[in-house]
Amino acid sequence: MARQMNIQCPNCRNPFNAVVESVIDATADPQAKARLLTGRVNTVSCPNCGTPVTIASPILYHDASKELLLVFMPMEVPLPKPQQEKVIGDLMKELTARLPKEAMKGYMFNPKQALTMQGMIETILQADGVTPDMMNEQRERVRLIEQFMSTPDDLLESVVQQNDAKIDAQFLQTMSMMAQRMVQDGRPDIAQQVLATQQMVAEFSSFGKQLMEQNRVQEEIVRSVADDIQTIGAGAQRKDFADLAIRYAADEQRLQALVGLARPAFDAQFFQELTARIGAAPADQRDALEAVREQLMQLTAMVDQQQQLVVQEAAALLQSMINSPDIEAIVDENLPYLDDAFMSVLTANIQEAQRTGNIQLSARLKQVYESVVNKLRDNMQPELKFINDLLSMPDDEARTALAENIADFGQPLIEMMDAVQEILASRGEGSLLEKLATLRQDAVQALE
Repeated sequence: MARQMNIQCPNCRNPFNAVVESVIDATADPQAKARLLTGRVNTVSCPNCGTPVTIASPILYHDASKELLLVFMPMEVPLPKPQQEKVIGDLMKELTARLPKEAMKGYMFNPKQALTMQGMIETILQADGVTPDMMNEQRERVRLIEQFMSTPDDLLESVVQQNDAKIDAQFLQTMSMMAQRMVQDGRPDIAQQVLATQQMVAEFSSFGKQLMEQNRVQEEIVRSVADDIQTIGAGAQRKDFADLAIRYAADEQRLQALVGLARPAFDAQFFQELTARIGAAPADQRDALEAVREQLMQLTAMVDQQQQLVVQEAAALLQSMINSPDIEAIVDENLPYLDDAFMSVLTANIQEAQRTGNIQLSARLKQVYESVVNKLRDNMQPELKFINDLLSMPDDEARTALAENIADFGQPLIEMMDAVQEILASRGEGSLLEKLATLRQDAVQALE
Protein backbone atom coordinates (compact mmCIF):
# COMPACT_ATOMS: atom_id res chain seq x y z
CA MET A 1 0.00 0.00 0.00
CA ALA A 2 1.90 3.01 -1.29
CA ARG A 3 1.45 6.50 -2.61
CA GLN A 4 3.36 9.02 -4.68
CA MET A 5 5.05 11.90 -2.87
CA ASN A 6 6.95 14.89 -4.23
CA ILE A 7 10.29 15.28 -2.43
CA GLN A 8 13.43 17.37 -2.85
CA CYS A 9 16.94 15.95 -3.04
CA PRO A 10 18.98 17.28 -0.06
CA ASN A 11 22.09 17.36 -2.24
CA CYS A 12 21.14 18.95 -5.58
CA ARG A 13 17.71 20.32 -4.58
CA ASN A 14 16.11 18.57 -7.53
CA PRO A 15 12.38 17.86 -6.92
CA PHE A 16 11.08 14.44 -7.98
CA ASN A 17 8.27 11.98 -7.30
CA ALA A 18 8.96 8.98 -5.09
CA VAL A 19 6.91 6.01 -3.93
CA VAL A 20 6.26 6.09 -0.18
CA GLU A 21 5.03 2.95 1.59
CA SER A 22 3.03 3.58 4.74
CA VAL A 23 1.14 0.32 5.32
CA ILE A 24 2.92 -3.01 4.91
CA ASP A 25 0.85 -6.17 5.12
CA ALA A 26 3.21 -9.16 5.12
CA THR A 27 0.47 -11.59 4.10
CA ALA A 28 -0.82 -9.56 1.15
CA ASP A 29 2.61 -8.37 -0.01
CA PRO A 30 5.59 -10.51 1.12
CA GLN A 31 7.88 -8.50 -1.16
CA ALA A 32 7.10 -5.35 0.85
CA LYS A 33 8.14 -7.19 4.01
CA ALA A 34 11.40 -8.18 2.31
CA ARG A 35 12.00 -4.55 1.32
CA LEU A 36 11.40 -3.45 4.91
CA LEU A 37 13.78 -6.02 6.39
CA THR A 38 16.54 -5.08 3.94
CA GLY A 39 16.22 -1.35 4.54
CA ARG A 40 14.76 -0.53 1.12
CA VAL A 41 11.38 0.83 2.22
CA ASN A 42 11.11 4.59 1.60
CA THR A 43 14.71 4.78 0.43
CA VAL A 44 15.20 6.13 -3.10
CA SER A 45 17.97 7.57 -5.25
CA CYS A 46 17.75 11.05 -6.71
CA PRO A 47 17.28 10.66 -10.49
CA ASN A 48 19.42 13.77 -11.05
CA CYS A 49 22.54 13.20 -8.89
CA GLY A 50 22.09 9.65 -7.57
CA THR A 51 22.15 10.68 -3.90
CA PRO A 52 20.35 8.13 -1.69
CA VAL A 53 17.38 9.74 0.07
CA THR A 54 15.55 8.25 3.05
CA ILE A 55 11.99 9.52 3.35
CA ALA A 56 10.85 9.95 6.93
CA SER A 57 7.31 8.60 6.98
CA PRO A 58 5.14 6.71 9.50
CA ILE A 59 4.86 2.97 8.83
CA LEU A 60 2.23 0.49 9.97
CA TYR A 61 3.33 -3.17 9.72
CA HIS A 62 0.90 -6.09 9.93
CA ASP A 63 1.47 -9.85 9.91
CA ALA A 64 -1.76 -11.76 10.56
CA SER A 65 0.04 -15.12 10.81
CA LYS A 66 2.00 -13.81 13.82
CA GLU A 67 -0.79 -11.56 15.15
CA LEU A 68 1.74 -8.75 14.97
CA LEU A 69 0.84 -5.09 14.47
CA LEU A 70 3.61 -2.48 14.74
CA VAL A 71 3.72 1.24 14.14
CA PHE A 72 6.82 3.39 13.64
CA MET A 73 6.72 7.19 13.94
CA PRO A 74 10.05 8.70 12.77
CA MET A 75 11.64 11.19 15.17
CA GLU A 76 12.31 13.40 12.13
CA VAL A 77 8.56 14.02 11.95
CA PRO A 78 7.76 15.43 15.42
CA LEU A 79 4.01 15.41 15.94
CA PRO A 80 1.96 16.15 19.04
CA LYS A 81 0.32 13.05 20.52
CA PRO A 82 -3.17 13.87 19.18
CA GLN A 83 -1.79 14.17 15.65
CA GLN A 84 0.20 10.94 16.06
CA GLU A 85 -2.97 9.15 17.09
CA LYS A 86 -4.79 10.57 14.05
CA VAL A 87 -2.00 9.39 11.70
CA ILE A 88 -2.08 5.92 13.25
CA GLY A 89 -5.87 5.88 12.97
CA ASP A 90 -5.70 6.80 9.28
CA LEU A 91 -3.15 4.04 8.64
CA MET A 92 -5.35 1.54 10.47
CA LYS A 93 -8.32 2.54 8.31
CA GLU A 94 -6.19 1.98 5.19
CA LEU A 95 -5.18 -1.48 6.44
CA THR A 96 -8.58 -2.66 7.67
CA ALA A 97 -10.33 -1.48 4.50
CA ARG A 98 -8.57 -4.32 2.69
CA LEU A 99 -9.15 -7.01 5.32
CA PRO A 100 -12.22 -9.24 5.71
CA LYS A 101 -14.28 -8.61 8.85
CA GLU A 102 -13.38 -12.00 10.32
CA ALA A 103 -9.69 -10.98 10.28
CA MET A 104 -10.30 -8.32 12.93
CA LYS A 105 -8.92 -9.61 16.23
CA GLY A 106 -8.08 -8.09 19.59
CA TYR A 107 -4.39 -7.40 18.85
CA MET A 108 -5.40 -5.08 16.00
CA PHE A 109 -6.85 -2.53 18.42
CA ASN A 110 -3.54 -2.04 20.21
CA PRO A 111 -0.56 -1.68 17.82
CA LYS A 112 2.88 -1.89 19.43
CA GLN A 113 5.06 1.16 18.87
CA ALA A 114 8.64 0.80 17.59
CA LEU A 115 10.90 3.65 18.66
CA THR A 116 13.34 3.13 15.76
CA MET A 117 13.26 1.49 12.35
CA GLN A 118 15.91 -0.99 13.54
CA GLY A 119 13.71 -1.80 16.53
CA MET A 120 10.79 -2.53 14.19
CA ILE A 121 12.95 -4.79 12.04
CA GLU A 122 14.27 -6.69 15.06
CA THR A 123 10.75 -7.19 16.44
CA ILE A 124 9.63 -8.62 13.08
CA LEU A 125 12.64 -10.93 12.92
CA GLN A 126 12.09 -12.16 16.47
CA ALA A 127 8.47 -12.96 15.60
CA ASP A 128 9.85 -15.00 12.69
CA GLY A 129 12.02 -16.99 15.11
CA VAL A 130 15.24 -15.06 14.59
CA THR A 131 16.86 -14.72 18.02
CA PRO A 132 19.09 -11.82 19.18
CA ASP A 133 22.07 -14.21 19.06
CA MET A 134 21.28 -15.01 15.42
CA MET A 135 21.06 -11.28 14.64
CA ASN A 136 24.44 -10.68 16.28
CA GLU A 137 25.96 -13.52 14.24
CA GLN A 138 24.59 -11.93 11.07
CA ARG A 139 26.07 -8.56 12.01
CA GLU A 140 29.43 -10.26 12.55
CA ARG A 141 29.19 -11.81 9.08
CA VAL A 142 28.48 -8.42 7.53
CA ARG A 143 31.42 -6.86 9.38
CA LEU A 144 33.73 -9.64 8.19
CA ILE A 145 32.50 -9.24 4.60
CA GLU A 146 33.25 -5.52 4.78
CA GLN A 147 36.73 -6.36 6.12
CA PHE A 148 37.35 -8.76 3.22
CA MET A 149 36.17 -6.20 0.67
CA SER A 150 38.51 -3.54 2.04
CA THR A 151 41.51 -5.90 2.07
CA PRO A 152 43.93 -5.64 -0.92
CA ASP A 153 43.79 -8.68 -3.21
CA ASP A 154 47.37 -9.69 -2.45
CA LEU A 155 46.60 -9.87 1.30
CA LEU A 156 43.12 -11.37 1.10
CA GLU A 157 44.20 -15.03 1.15
CA SER A 158 45.99 -14.53 4.47
CA VAL A 159 43.04 -12.67 6.03
CA VAL A 160 40.56 -15.32 4.85
CA GLN A 161 42.68 -18.12 6.28
CA GLN A 162 42.86 -16.29 9.63
CA ASN A 163 39.04 -16.36 9.67
CA ASP A 164 38.67 -19.79 8.05
CA ALA A 165 36.42 -21.21 10.77
CA LYS A 166 33.87 -18.42 10.20
CA ILE A 167 33.38 -19.21 6.50
CA ASP A 168 30.35 -21.45 6.02
CA ALA A 169 27.24 -21.72 3.85
CA GLN A 170 25.47 -18.90 5.70
CA PHE A 171 28.46 -16.62 5.23
CA LEU A 172 28.58 -17.14 1.45
CA GLN A 173 24.78 -16.84 1.26
CA THR A 174 24.99 -13.49 3.07
CA MET A 175 27.43 -12.29 0.40
CA SER A 176 25.05 -13.39 -2.36
CA MET A 177 22.13 -11.59 -0.71
CA MET A 178 24.27 -8.48 -0.29
CA ALA A 179 25.11 -8.53 -4.02
CA GLN A 180 21.42 -8.92 -4.92
CA ARG A 181 20.53 -5.96 -2.75
CA MET A 182 23.22 -3.82 -4.42
CA VAL A 183 21.75 -4.65 -7.84
CA GLN A 184 18.26 -3.74 -6.60
CA ASP A 185 19.62 -0.48 -5.19
CA GLY A 186 21.10 0.44 -8.57
CA ARG A 187 24.71 -0.29 -7.58
CA PRO A 188 25.84 -3.07 -9.94
CA ASP A 189 29.45 -1.92 -9.50
CA ILE A 190 29.35 -2.74 -5.77
CA ALA A 191 27.49 -5.99 -6.52
CA GLN A 192 30.29 -7.05 -8.86
CA GLN A 193 32.85 -6.24 -6.18
CA VAL A 194 30.96 -8.35 -3.63
CA LEU A 195 30.73 -11.29 -6.05
CA ALA A 196 34.42 -11.01 -6.98
CA THR A 197 35.36 -11.05 -3.29
CA GLN A 198 33.01 -13.98 -2.69
CA GLN A 199 34.77 -15.96 -5.42
CA MET A 200 38.18 -15.35 -3.82
CA VAL A 201 36.85 -16.21 -0.35
CA ALA A 202 35.55 -19.51 -1.77
CA GLU A 203 38.93 -20.25 -3.38
CA PHE A 204 40.92 -19.47 -0.23
CA SER A 205 38.69 -21.01 2.50
CA SER A 206 38.39 -24.67 3.50
CA PHE A 207 34.59 -24.62 3.22
CA GLY A 208 34.73 -22.87 -0.15
CA LYS A 209 37.15 -25.41 -1.59
CA GLN A 210 34.96 -28.25 -0.35
CA LEU A 211 31.86 -26.58 -1.84
CA MET A 212 33.53 -26.02 -5.22
CA GLU A 213 34.56 -29.67 -5.34
CA GLN A 214 30.99 -30.76 -4.54
CA ASN A 215 29.68 -28.47 -7.29
CA ARG A 216 32.20 -29.86 -9.76
CA VAL A 217 31.12 -33.43 -8.98
CA GLN A 218 27.43 -32.50 -9.22
CA GLU A 219 27.95 -30.79 -12.57
CA GLU A 220 29.70 -33.90 -13.90
CA ILE A 221 26.84 -36.09 -12.69
CA VAL A 222 24.18 -33.85 -14.27
CA ARG A 223 26.15 -33.74 -17.53
CA SER A 224 26.50 -37.54 -17.55
CA VAL A 225 22.79 -38.10 -16.86
CA ALA A 226 21.89 -35.55 -19.56
CA ASP A 227 24.07 -37.50 -22.00
CA ASP A 228 22.29 -40.74 -21.08
CA ILE A 229 18.90 -39.08 -21.67
CA GLN A 230 20.15 -37.72 -25.00
CA THR A 231 21.28 -41.22 -25.96
CA ILE A 232 17.81 -42.75 -25.64
CA GLY A 233 16.60 -40.08 -28.08
CA ALA A 234 13.53 -37.94 -28.67
CA GLY A 235 11.30 -41.02 -29.04
CA ALA A 236 12.04 -42.29 -25.55
CA GLN A 237 9.27 -44.23 -23.82
CA ARG A 238 8.47 -44.41 -20.11
CA LYS A 239 10.12 -47.84 -20.06
CA ASP A 240 13.41 -46.23 -21.14
CA PHE A 241 13.31 -43.83 -18.20
CA ALA A 242 12.43 -46.71 -15.88
CA ASP A 243 15.49 -48.59 -17.17
CA LEU A 244 17.67 -45.55 -16.44
CA ALA A 245 16.21 -45.20 -12.96
CA ILE A 246 16.87 -48.86 -12.18
CA ARG A 247 20.41 -48.46 -13.47
CA TYR A 248 20.92 -45.48 -11.13
CA ALA A 249 19.27 -47.20 -8.14
CA ALA A 250 22.48 -47.32 -6.10
CA ASP A 251 23.41 -43.69 -6.89
CA GLU A 252 20.93 -41.24 -5.33
CA GLN A 253 22.62 -38.20 -6.89
CA ARG A 254 22.17 -39.60 -10.41
CA LEU A 255 18.60 -40.57 -9.64
CA GLN A 256 17.91 -37.05 -8.36
CA ALA A 257 19.49 -35.54 -11.49
CA LEU A 258 17.34 -37.81 -13.69
CA VAL A 259 14.10 -36.66 -12.05
CA GLY A 260 15.20 -33.03 -12.16
CA LEU A 261 16.05 -33.19 -15.87
CA ALA A 262 13.07 -35.28 -17.00
CA ARG A 263 10.30 -34.64 -14.45
CA PRO A 264 7.44 -34.81 -17.06
CA ALA A 265 8.39 -38.44 -17.83
CA PHE A 266 7.58 -39.51 -14.26
CA ASP A 267 3.82 -39.08 -14.43
CA ALA A 268 0.97 -41.22 -13.08
CA GLN A 269 1.13 -43.60 -16.05
CA PHE A 270 4.87 -44.08 -15.49
CA PHE A 271 4.24 -45.30 -11.93
CA GLN A 272 1.37 -47.52 -13.10
CA GLU A 273 3.67 -49.17 -15.64
CA LEU A 274 6.47 -49.48 -13.08
CA THR A 275 4.07 -51.10 -10.59
CA ALA A 276 2.99 -53.60 -13.26
CA ARG A 277 6.66 -54.28 -14.03
CA ILE A 278 7.34 -54.96 -10.34
CA GLY A 279 4.41 -57.37 -10.19
CA ALA A 280 5.74 -59.31 -13.20
CA ALA A 281 9.36 -59.38 -11.96
CA PRO A 282 10.93 -62.42 -10.26
CA ALA A 283 10.36 -62.45 -6.50
CA ASP A 284 14.03 -61.86 -5.71
CA GLN A 285 14.02 -58.55 -7.70
CA ARG A 286 10.82 -57.02 -6.37
CA ASP A 287 12.23 -55.47 -3.20
CA ALA A 288 14.89 -53.62 -5.16
CA LEU A 289 12.37 -52.39 -7.74
CA GLU A 290 9.96 -51.27 -5.02
CA ALA A 291 12.80 -49.32 -3.40
CA VAL A 292 13.46 -47.55 -6.72
CA ARG A 293 9.76 -46.73 -7.06
CA GLU A 294 9.72 -45.29 -3.53
CA GLN A 295 12.80 -43.17 -4.25
CA LEU A 296 11.28 -41.86 -7.47
CA MET A 297 8.01 -40.98 -5.75
CA GLN A 298 9.87 -39.05 -3.04
CA LEU A 299 12.04 -37.22 -5.58
CA THR A 300 9.12 -36.26 -7.83
CA ALA A 301 7.21 -34.98 -4.78
CA MET A 302 10.25 -32.92 -3.77
CA VAL A 303 10.63 -31.43 -7.27
CA ASP A 304 6.90 -30.63 -7.38
CA GLN A 305 7.06 -28.98 -3.96
CA GLN A 306 10.02 -26.86 -4.99
CA GLN A 307 8.23 -25.86 -8.18
CA GLN A 308 5.11 -24.97 -6.19
CA LEU A 309 7.16 -22.71 -3.92
CA VAL A 310 8.69 -21.02 -6.96
CA VAL A 311 5.23 -20.43 -8.43
CA GLN A 312 3.92 -19.06 -5.11
CA GLU A 313 6.83 -16.63 -4.85
CA ALA A 314 6.29 -15.54 -8.46
CA ALA A 315 2.56 -15.04 -7.78
CA ALA A 316 3.33 -12.94 -4.68
CA LEU A 317 5.76 -10.80 -6.67
CA LEU A 318 3.19 -10.33 -9.43
CA GLN A 319 0.57 -9.28 -6.88
CA SER A 320 2.93 -6.64 -5.45
CA MET A 321 3.42 -5.27 -8.97
CA ILE A 322 -0.31 -5.12 -9.62
CA ASN A 323 -0.88 -3.25 -6.35
CA SER A 324 2.03 -0.83 -6.73
CA PRO A 325 1.47 2.70 -8.08
CA ASP A 326 4.97 2.51 -9.57
CA ILE A 327 5.33 -0.73 -11.54
CA GLU A 328 8.67 0.31 -13.03
CA ALA A 329 10.23 0.67 -9.56
CA ILE A 330 9.06 -2.79 -8.45
CA VAL A 331 10.34 -4.32 -11.69
CA ASP A 332 13.73 -2.64 -11.23
CA GLU A 333 13.98 -3.92 -7.65
CA ASN A 334 13.23 -7.52 -8.65
CA LEU A 335 15.12 -8.03 -11.90
CA PRO A 336 16.92 -11.18 -10.62
CA TYR A 337 13.52 -12.84 -9.99
CA LEU A 338 11.97 -12.16 -13.42
CA ASP A 339 12.64 -15.67 -14.68
CA ASP A 340 10.70 -18.27 -16.68
CA ALA A 341 8.53 -19.14 -13.66
CA PHE A 342 7.50 -15.51 -13.20
CA MET A 343 6.72 -15.07 -16.90
CA SER A 344 4.64 -18.26 -16.89
CA VAL A 345 2.61 -17.03 -13.90
CA LEU A 346 2.17 -13.61 -15.51
CA THR A 347 1.04 -15.10 -18.83
CA ALA A 348 -1.38 -17.47 -17.10
CA ASN A 349 -2.92 -14.58 -15.15
CA ILE A 350 -3.36 -12.52 -18.33
CA GLN A 351 -5.11 -15.44 -20.03
CA GLU A 352 -7.40 -16.00 -17.01
CA ALA A 353 -8.30 -12.30 -16.80
CA GLN A 354 -9.18 -12.31 -20.48
CA ARG A 355 -11.20 -15.53 -20.12
CA THR A 356 -13.28 -14.11 -17.26
CA GLY A 357 -13.72 -10.74 -18.94
CA ASN A 358 -11.98 -8.77 -16.17
CA ILE A 359 -10.97 -5.84 -18.36
CA GLN A 360 -9.45 -3.74 -15.58
CA LEU A 361 -7.21 -6.54 -14.29
CA SER A 362 -6.30 -7.59 -17.83
CA ALA A 363 -5.15 -4.06 -18.67
CA ARG A 364 -3.10 -3.86 -15.46
CA LEU A 365 -1.46 -7.22 -16.14
CA LYS A 366 -0.60 -6.21 -19.68
CA GLN A 367 0.99 -3.05 -18.29
CA VAL A 368 3.11 -5.25 -16.00
CA TYR A 369 3.98 -7.52 -18.93
CA GLU A 370 5.14 -4.63 -21.11
CA SER A 371 7.22 -3.17 -18.29
CA VAL A 372 8.89 -6.52 -17.54
CA VAL A 373 9.59 -7.36 -21.19
CA ASN A 374 11.04 -3.90 -21.87
CA LYS A 375 13.26 -4.08 -18.79
CA LEU A 376 14.48 -7.58 -19.61
CA ARG A 377 15.22 -6.52 -23.18
CA ASP A 378 17.18 -3.48 -21.98
CA ASN A 379 19.28 -5.65 -19.66
CA MET A 380 19.78 -8.50 -22.10
CA GLN A 381 23.24 -9.32 -23.43
CA PRO A 382 23.61 -8.01 -27.02
CA GLU A 383 24.14 -11.54 -28.38
CA LEU A 384 21.03 -12.88 -26.64
CA LYS A 385 18.96 -9.92 -27.75
CA PHE A 386 20.07 -10.46 -31.36
CA ILE A 387 19.21 -14.18 -31.19
CA ASN A 388 15.73 -13.39 -29.84
CA ASP A 389 15.24 -10.90 -32.66
CA LEU A 390 16.33 -13.51 -35.22
CA LEU A 391 13.93 -16.13 -33.85
CA SER A 392 11.02 -13.68 -34.10
CA MET A 393 11.73 -12.89 -37.78
CA PRO A 394 10.58 -14.86 -40.85
CA ASP A 395 13.28 -17.34 -41.92
CA ASP A 396 14.55 -15.36 -44.93
CA GLU A 397 14.73 -12.10 -42.99
CA ALA A 398 16.53 -13.82 -40.11
CA ARG A 399 19.21 -15.29 -42.39
CA THR A 400 19.72 -11.92 -44.08
CA ALA A 401 20.00 -10.12 -40.73
CA LEU A 402 22.46 -12.74 -39.51
CA ALA A 403 24.66 -12.37 -42.58
CA GLU A 404 24.69 -8.58 -42.21
CA ASN A 405 25.54 -8.55 -38.49
CA ILE A 406 27.60 -11.68 -37.79
CA ALA A 407 30.89 -9.78 -38.08
CA ASP A 408 29.83 -7.48 -35.23
CA PHE A 409 29.33 -10.40 -32.82
CA GLY A 410 31.86 -13.05 -33.84
CA GLN A 411 32.41 -16.24 -31.84
CA PRO A 412 30.47 -15.09 -28.72
CA LEU A 413 27.29 -15.29 -30.80
CA ILE A 414 27.94 -19.00 -31.50
CA GLU A 415 28.50 -19.63 -27.79
CA MET A 416 25.26 -17.85 -26.90
CA MET A 417 23.40 -19.84 -29.57
CA ASP A 418 24.64 -23.05 -27.93
CA ALA A 419 23.32 -21.87 -24.55
CA VAL A 420 19.94 -20.94 -26.05
CA GLN A 421 19.77 -24.32 -27.80
CA GLU A 422 20.05 -26.08 -24.43
CA ILE A 423 17.22 -23.96 -23.02
CA LEU A 424 14.96 -24.59 -26.03
CA ALA A 425 15.72 -28.32 -25.90
CA SER A 426 14.78 -28.49 -22.20
CA ARG A 427 11.44 -26.81 -23.02
CA GLY A 428 10.72 -29.04 -26.00
CA GLU A 429 10.61 -26.04 -28.38
CA GLY A 430 11.15 -28.17 -31.49
CA SER A 431 10.42 -25.62 -34.21
CA LEU A 432 12.50 -22.85 -32.64
CA LEU A 433 15.28 -25.34 -31.95
CA GLU A 434 15.34 -26.36 -35.62
CA LYS A 435 15.38 -22.73 -36.75
CA LEU A 436 18.20 -21.87 -34.37
CA ALA A 437 20.23 -24.88 -35.52
CA THR A 438 19.99 -23.62 -39.12
CA LEU A 439 21.00 -20.10 -38.10
CA ARG A 440 23.93 -21.45 -36.08
CA GLN A 441 25.17 -23.40 -39.10
CA ASP A 442 24.94 -20.21 -41.21
CA ALA A 443 26.81 -18.29 -38.52
CA VAL A 444 29.63 -20.84 -38.34
CA GLN A 445 30.03 -20.86 -42.11
CA ALA A 446 30.05 -17.05 -42.24
CA LEU A 447 32.75 -16.81 -39.57
CA GLU A 448 34.87 -19.42 -41.33
